[in-house]
Amino acid sequence: MILSHKVLPPGLPRGTIARDRLDEHFSALLEVHETIVIFAAAGSGKTVQTRMFAARFGWPLAWLTLDAGDRSPSRLMIYLAKALAEVNPEAPRTVETALEEGFPAEEVAAMLAESVHDTSLLLVLDDCEWLVAADEALAALGVFLDYLPPNVRTIIMSREDLGGPIGRMMLQGRIARVSGEDLALNMDEARTLLAAHGQGGRDPAPLMEVTKGWIAAVAFDIIPGLQPGNGPDALAGFVSREILARLPAEEQDFLLRTSIPAGVTARAAVALCGDRGYRLWQSLGSRHLPATKVDRALVYHPRFRQYLREQLQARLPSELPGLQSRYARLLQESGMHEDAVETYLEAGELDKAADVAEQAVAALSARADWVVLLRWLEAFGPTAVESRPVLLGAALRALYGVRRIPEAQALILRLHQEGRLSEVAKADPGAVAFVGYAMQWRPAEALELIRNYEGDYRAEAVRYELEAVAGREPVAPPPGRDWVDSERVYSWGLLVQGRLDQLLRMLPDEGNWPPRSFFRTPHPLLALVWRGELTLARELLDEVPEAIKFGAHTDLWFFHEAWLLWAEGQVEKALAAAEAAVDHSRRTLFGWEPCFEVVVGVLQLALGRVDDARMTLADAISRSAASGNRCYAEWGQTFQGLAYLRIDRPEDAARVLRGATEAMRASGRTLMLPFAATYLAEAEARLGRTEAASAAVELAYQTASAIGCLFMLKNALNDVPGVLRRQIENDAGGTQWRQLVGHQPQEARRRQPAAPSERVIVVDVHTHGPVVDLIVDGVPRCSRRTKVLELAAYLALHPEGVERHRLQERLFPDADPRRGGNYFRQVVHKLRQATGVNLSRTAHGHVRWADGLYVDSTDLRFERMIGDACRLSGEERLDRIESTLELVEGPYLPESELEWAEERRHELEVMIVNAAVDAAEVAFSLGHVERAKHLASLAINRDPFCESAYCVRMRVEGALGSPHAVLAEFQRLTTALAELGVEPTPATRHLVRELRGT
Repeated sequence: MILSHKVLPPGLPRGTIARDRLDEHFSALLEVHETIVIFAAAGSGKTVQTRMFAARFGWPLAWLTLDAGDRSPSRLMIYLAKALAEVNPEAPRTVETALEEGFPAEEVAAMLAESVHDTSLLLVLDDCEWLVAADEALAALGVFLDYLPPNVRTIIMSREDLGGPIGRMMLQGRIARVSGEDLALNMDEARTLLAAHGQGGRDPAPLMEVTKGWIAAVAFDIIPGLQPGNGPDALAGFVSREILARLPAEEQDFLLRTSIPAGVTARAAVALCGDRGYRLWQSLGSRHLPATKVDRALVYHPRFRQYLREQLQARLPSELPGLQSRYARLLQESGMHEDAVETYLEAGELDKAADVAEQAVAALSARADWVVLLRWLEAFGPTAVESRPVLLGAALRALYGVRRIPEAQALILRLHQEGRLSEVAKADPGAVAFVGYAMQWRPAEALELIRNYEGDYRAEAVRYELEAVAGREPVAPPPGRDWVDSERVYSWGLLVQGRLDQLLRMLPDEGNWPPRSFFRTPHPLLALVWRGELTLARELLDEVPEAIKFGAHTDLWFFHEAWLLWAEGQVEKALAAAEAAVDHSRRTLFGWEPCFEVVVGVLQLALGRVDDARMTLADAISRSAASGNRCYAEWGQTFQGLAYLRIDRPEDAARVLRGATEAMRASGRTLMLPFAATYLAEAEARLGRTEAASAAVELAYQTASAIGCLFMLKNALNDVPGVLRRQIENDAGGTQWRQLVGHQPQEARRRQPAAPSERVIVVDVHTHGPVVDLIVDGVPRCSRRTKVLELAAYLALHPEGVERHRLQERLFPDADPRRGGNYFRQVVHKLRQATGVNLSRTAHGHVRWADGLYVDSTDLRFERMIGDACRLSGEERLDRIESTLELVEGPYLPESELEWAEERRHELEVMIVNAAVDAAEVAFSLGHVERAKHLASLAINRDPFCESAYCVRMRVEGALGSPHAVLAEFQRLTTALAELGVEPTPATRHLVRELRGT
């Protein structure tokens, strides 16, 4: 249950005044920075000023007031999502689903931030001092801020410095700071505030001398007794004491007793103060107090509430536990079990806390709040936990959740041996899946356990995955499609069985393409790799934020990246990714190293490191066989067989490959069967077993055709090309195998850029010429701003948009992701500031030009015009090429040293030189010898080694009757080519002889 007053802007107290000076200051800061942090003491006017500024700012507003519970990172994400629901109604569901699927809070933070599309928004986070020393919550908040789109502005308020990622962002210049000194009243504001409180004739000077502009002292008319030089904390305590002293004893008592909850509802007032509570709650609601009404709750100012709690402890110490217990009972009755547990723990009533926790742990487990759960269990003590099966199930889940795998396994086996695991399964059927999760690298034991206990749908998914990986016979996947947090294990079972069609059905259909967000389960992307749909796999994988890839399942993402890089031909990079997967799994005790070692061995073989591969694969096979993970042993044997073929040991190859092939066929694990059968065919052929070789290669083809991975079959055939050669020579199989030689995978799903809206602003990126610039509606705007021009030029090349992190990497290749994000925001701001032009962000995270723009660039215009010229002939062709070449005077983005710019520069230079030579040849053919000579010279100036341009100049000199000049041109060419260690072609030598008449 959500406390609604936390996600609503607080009301404004009486006598609030507009402070134009601060509004303008905030506006100026938010023009440059996406976040303001206000560090100021209680009573400085942080909340009131921000509330007033938000109304004047005019953007849609999302507000979250934090409390102690938000030190839990997952709970913080839930409330952040609720606050953002006004601009994205799907935000709460996005967070709930992600937490249910087991994503850590930092990953969820990235997802939530990415879900805030292109809507302008002001987000306010108040009372953030609760996050001091809450490192995980601060880290999640930092990730959230990192991934927010540039159209969101954030104001963070805290009584204390937060440090952590907020402090780092401030040092990087990404966050602007506002202090208590900035908030202090000036003389004019003090005069206006006094007038608003009915004291317009009062001189503000004495007040300013005493308070140094501290607004709370004026707002509550607490002046007598204040001493000059008191700090804000001392003033806050003084004001709170004076306010309380003015009230009748009954109302003072009410305020003390109701300081326990963060927001005092009518029911809370009655629970804490009896029958008089409602009457007092109504009357105090109209008093001039440091409190506001928010959604039918009376919310005290944090500093005032702190003072009341201190006084409650001092004046009524014996009643405090009873009050806390009564309030905890109200929370329990209201369904707010988590808050009830915390309040019972404060009251020291551990048994009641443990009783309520049985109702609360489901919510904590759903959002993977394992740290809070383990803190509770430790507080309850072993006796309370052991006597409650629900809490034992929670302990099992939490131990696995924080990766304390050995402890989770020990608890599972102890409960099983004591005969108590059945009680846990009955009380918490979902815990049975966690038995499988924790024991999956001991699959025989895991299967025995989960077969004996009744679980929920998650247990079905885990059981299927274990049987698919470790069983000797085929197993059918359980029915159903929405596997929530078990989707990873379910989809892994589909993958090892080669059920690529079912995996790909997890991708959106054509009517829902492109997907609204990135993919959180990587296995369908590996199915794309197996199908050869590499472009799409790369696009989708690159859209996944780094916070997701470097979260709880980093090793799996590295594993998938390795296979994709291998398929793309980037073997060295693929090996680095595979080794990173092994290292991460080893450090986190996940136990996946044998599986990941197989791909390491594959890549070592691809690099010719056969001995290393044999050692790696032998270790993977040994460890997989010892633990009962037959699937990975078979994968290892497949490539061990290839290693034996590499060192010409066909008998050993045939032995291991026969075993692997038969085991895969018997168990229905077909993903790697095309590889194993292809390598077996080669081994059998080398041994002279023609029929066995033919049967093996037919099995490879049939399997690859059945599961739709002819792309991978082709890769296997590349490893042993003799197999394909023999099949083509065999008439019986020639047709299908010849077709396979030319087989190219079909991209089944392609992104289509959105249809452009009506464009009214013309943006022209001048990438060449004496002055490189960005022209907006005919006006130069950005000369000498290299980074802005690089950004504009790159986006002009990619009108459909570029994934933000890829764009950051292209612009700032030497910066880490966080610094790169900071630099990127600064460049976007400079672009907007210099040109008035905005960028937008698509729903799936691509940065592109905003709607309403027509964007062109010199290089793109040159390409189009050259293409048009090539369709012409004669004088018209010559004139068109010459006019086009005038566009590209000088190099592309001459001041840029970025790798992509250098690649584009080289690409364009080749096009320019070819166009100049083409024009020179046309000019010569039309009899324009001087134009031909000029154009050939242009080509040589840009490429001193352009042999065809020298040939044109030789022809020109020959036409002018100058054989000595022909020889001089040839000697210039020879000298130039000598720098490259080459000589002119025979055709050029023949031309020289012909022109000189020798």
